[in-house]
Amino acid sequence: MPRKLFRFLDWTLTLGREPDAPPIQHLYRCLGEDEDGKPCGAEGPVHEAFATAQKWPFDHLKVQQEHRSYAHVAVTPWLMVPQEEPS
Repeated sequence: MPRKLFRFLDWTLTLGREPDAPPIQHLYRCLGEDEDGKPCGAEGPVHEAFATAQKWPFDHLKVQQEHRSYAHVAVTPWLMVPQEEPS
């Protein structure tokens, strides 16, 4: 049976800023409730531009004027980096 040697390394979780990292993405989700108490849960489209994503809650409020609470959802790339590269 083959044997493997494992080393314990110190790792750091860091924001992925390498050139090939995927872009940060933003969306907003409605936290309001419908008349029967069910969460609305409607979501705006995903955008790379934060300011563009912020337009959706205003559009949703035009249709659902009692829905005034929203969650901002951001998808950001993260990278695990070892303190030293394993040999």
